[in-house]
Amino acid sequence: MKGSASELVLGLRALNLFQKPGAWEPLQKTVRAPGDLRIEVIGVEEGSDLHLDLQLESVVEGIYVSGTVRATAVGTDVRTLEPLSLDLEVPINELFAYDADGEAEDEVYGITGDRLDLEQAIRDAIVMALPFQPVAADADEDFSYTTGADWEPESEAEDADPRWSALKSLLDEKKES
Repeated sequence: MKGSASELVLGLRALNLFQKPGAWEPLQKTVRAPGDLRIEVIGVEEGSDLHLDLQLESVVEGIYVSGTVRATAVGTDVRTLEPLSLDLEVPINELFAYDADGEAEDEVYGITGDRLDLEQAIRDAIVMALPFQPVAADADEDFSYTTGADWEPESEAEDADPRWSALKSLLDEKKES
């Protein structure tokens, strides 16, 4: 979703943070979630709200971003296969470097020109915070489940198949002896 990605790209000059160590700016806003914030059974739906409560601090190496991202993940309870909704509050503490070329690509996020793209850092934080086997919040209750429709066992007389009567008489004789 191209529109949501642009909401997560910040202009550092407009925020008055570009190459100004010591300057900082709070960022509190709600944006639409980009796609693919999920694992197999649970994730944040594309276009749903992401609530950013961040602080951007200019340091010599780049911009240090700290704070939290709140979202709601939806998926399936792995025990019952029922729909599940889970509120997430994920911390973010990342350095976005001005010159990320010398660093390993996975270790540090880069700043392109005067633009800081939060999408990958938010994606990494949210996906890593998702439970691998989500279970509904009422897990403290005793777990009970049904297989198929609820049923009452039929009486023995109704279950009796005339073809098995000879075996039943042998079983009854064995019990008596």
